[in-house]
Amino acid sequence: MPYILFLLAFCFVAVILLQKANKRGMNSSSKNWFKAGGVLGAAMLIARATRTPFATVLTMLPFIIPELRKMEESQTRASGSAMTREEAALILGVGVNSTAEEIRDAHRRLIAKNHPDTGGSEYLAAKINQARDILLG
Repeated sequence: MPYILFLLAFCFVAVILLQKANKRGMNSSSKNWFKAGGVLGAAMLIARATRTPFATVLTMLPFIIPELRKMEESQTRASGSAMTREEAALILGVGVNSTAEEIRDAHRRLIAKNHPDTGGSEYLAAKINQARDILLG
């Protein structure tokens, strides 16, 4: 039981540190080293908690790492894909042929609720801004 709590605390701290690093603009090489250290640390904790030899846990990494890469690539593709006018209209809750005033009103209403300064998500705020830019573009 103490190992599980330690593992949860480790994961929590790692997530917090990674979020702070993303806000500071950490380069990709540093991110890769950070991820590698996290994976190695997690492998060590798993080996210790399950009383499995560390070498056995390391032999599982070639099967786990490709899955982690697939997840990361799918997130990158989803965030980097181009938004259509229809998607932008759906995000703002307006028609594709709405007036500029309607688009700005919908944008103001949504960004007020979802702005990071008021506890909202940076991702959602970026998507709302992108939708406004596409429709007004």
